[in-house]
Amino acid sequence: MKKNLLLPLLLFIMNAAEAQITLLRGPYLQSATSTSMVVRWRTDVATTSLVRYGLTPSALTMSVELSAKQTEHAVQLSELAPATRYYYAIGYASEVLEGDQENYFQTSPKPGTQGKYRFGVLGDCGTNSATQGMVRDAISKYLGENYMNALLLLGDNAYAFGTDAEYQSNFFNHYKQAFLRKNPVFPAPGNHDYNNDNFDRQTDHNVPYYNIFIMPTQGEAGGVASESQAFYSYDYGNVHFLSLDSYGKEDQATRLYDTLGRQVQWIKKDLAANQNKDWIVAYWHHPPYSQGSRNSETENDLIKIRENFIRILERNGVDLILCGHSHVYERSRLIQGHYDKADTFDPGKHNLSTSSGRYDGSPQSCPYFKKSDSNKGTVYVVSGSAGQLGSKAAGFPHKAMYYSNAERSGGMVLEVESNRLDAKWIGLDGVVYDQFTLEKDVSKETTVEINAGESIELKSSFIGEHVWNTGAKTSSITVSPDKTADFHVKDSQNCINDVFHVKVTLPEPVKLNAFSRAADPANVVTLSWTTEFENAFSHFLIERAQDDLKWAEIGRVAGGPNSGVNKNYSFKDEQSPKLDFNQPIYYRLKMVALDGRIRYSAITSIRLQEIILAADPDTQAFDIEVIPNPSSARQMQIRLVEKATLKVEMTLMDVSGRVLEGKKMTLTEAAVPFLPDNVAAGIYLLKVTVNGRSLVRKLAVY
Repeated sequence: MKKNLLLPLLLFIMNAAEAQITLLRGPYLQSATSTSMVVRWRTDVATTSLVRYGLTPSALTMSVELSAKQTEHAVQLSELAPATRYYYAIGYASEVLEGDQENYFQTSPKPGTQGKYRFGVLGDCGTNSATQGMVRDAISKYLGENYMNALLLLGDNAYAFGTDAEYQSNFFNHYKQAFLRKNPVFPAPGNHDYNNDNFDRQTDHNVPYYNIFIMPTQGEAGGVASESQAFYSYDYGNVHFLSLDSYGKEDQATRLYDTLGRQVQWIKKDLAANQNKDWIVAYWHHPPYSQGSRNSETENDLIKIRENFIRILERNGVDLILCGHSHVYERSRLIQGHYDKADTFDPGKHNLSTSSGRYDGSPQSCPYFKKSDSNKGTVYVVSGSAGQLGSKAAGFPHKAMYYSNAERSGGMVLEVESNRLDAKWIGLDGVVYDQFTLEKDVSKETTVEINAGESIELKSSFIGEHVWNTGAKTSSITVSPDKTADFHVKDSQNCINDVFHVKVTLPEPVKLNAFSRAADPANVVTLSWTTEFENAFSHFLIERAQDDLKWAEIGRVAGGPNSGVNKNYSFKDEQSPKLDFNQPIYYRLKMVALDGRIRYSAITSIRLQEIILAADPDTQAFDIEVIPNPSSARQMQIRLVEKATLKVEMTLMDVSGRVLEGKKMTLTEAAVPFLPDNVAAGIYLLKVTVNGRSLVRKLAVY
């Protein structure tokens, strides 16, 4: 009897306990990819895990449920659409622990996709201080309604020992409402995450950090699989990120500065595989350059990273390096090749730009320019004051740094759009104290070709304000010039200038279908020709020459301006009867377009009185024609004037009568080549013999 009473009582107690389940941590978002997201949270009582999600807060039509009961919940949502916002709610069974219009995330775009992306950067943030909250609020205010695509942590995320309780009080409680429930987190560890420089934890990695966060270690978010939670890479659109571990030991032996170690060997592979990305950003905790609360002149970890490691990143085109550890803000220009102490930094040698990079209209403030094919130079940033402000070391500011601030705390926002990267350092009072811009592959000179009457869109190479020489203010213009022209566009600060050479190919002004000549009994030559089309065409000039090939203009015939049908023309050379009939007469058309372009016809020739040398009395029984004459040996052809077929013997002689070549041919009224290709330019005699009767013609070869 007692057993029967106890069972319902036990079920009632269990149901009552389940009804009082409390959400202790989260939700927070992990391991974001273009098609998946991991949603995590913690409850005080073990339950099943349920995430409902959808495209609007009121239609969470999809769900994933895990049946195992647990207090640490991690649910992966898969088969999501890239670059898409999803709303979600977390809970168990039919109960919702949290889920409203503020619970949402946005999947990454497909790797390589260009867009407008924003990334928050917090270094040494987890202090549980008023400063931490003020920096958080300043970044939130700067972002406004703009979505922060990811939050990057530079280490020391929970002081002082990186315990689970410290993470709760110093990290989750501070950032849940502002960031964690809608912005995926990609962390890096610091020395405090390793139990405050605990050497044993440095070796075994047995710290809460690795239980709290889930990293994309299998290449699922882009990059080469690292197989390690300590370091990994991922893509967000056209940006490739590397999150590195500058304190823990790999394989219980090697550190970040051990270039033969596992982490560095992976870094080399990952960078080699991602040279096609527009931007590469690497971040970790210990900075190679700093003279704030940490000193890269005296601290061994910092010295070795500078001396041994960063040249690998520079060599592989890393554009931006972000670090924390030193509780100040420090930022270099675009630099390269400095791996020694601060007093050896030579601005003339190591700075690749004399600009401040601020791009704010102040003197010498143009962006830092890079080219993808060489990709030289890196900007180094120390941003370790998101939770507290540190002191200045001797020698502050570091000589490699353009801007340093040890007077106030702050955090960063990176904004990437296409081939432009902007970085803003925002103080806890909301003021942007430093900013810099990187631009890649701008100030281009481009040549394009179009046909007359066509249009072409000219797109600038840069993001920003545009000033075209046409007066346009847009990023692209469409032009349709009627002749070759240059267009250029500058930015509003005259730092960038794109030049476009638009070459306009005009249509052919005229096309001849036929060009012939004939002489009447009075030896007046009539030229006849037909055009297939005429485009913006003006006139024909008739030119004549004899053996000296000195062309003279003898007439003009109007044409055009436009025609798409056959047009017939003729011209009579009234002077031809007065010419020397002992040599051929040559004609050509000089065709002139309205814009002054000139085209020439083929040359035609005619002989009004043939000169016959060494001919038999019956020579006129056959006649030949050599066309064109003069011409090159390859072009010159021979034919019978009358319709017939004759076997002939041909003898080629120089003007002194020396025989150069003899051969037999069959001639008809169809013109055929007859000269060897290697006949040099000059005057020759051609003797054609048929059954003892001969004709001789003079040839002019050029």
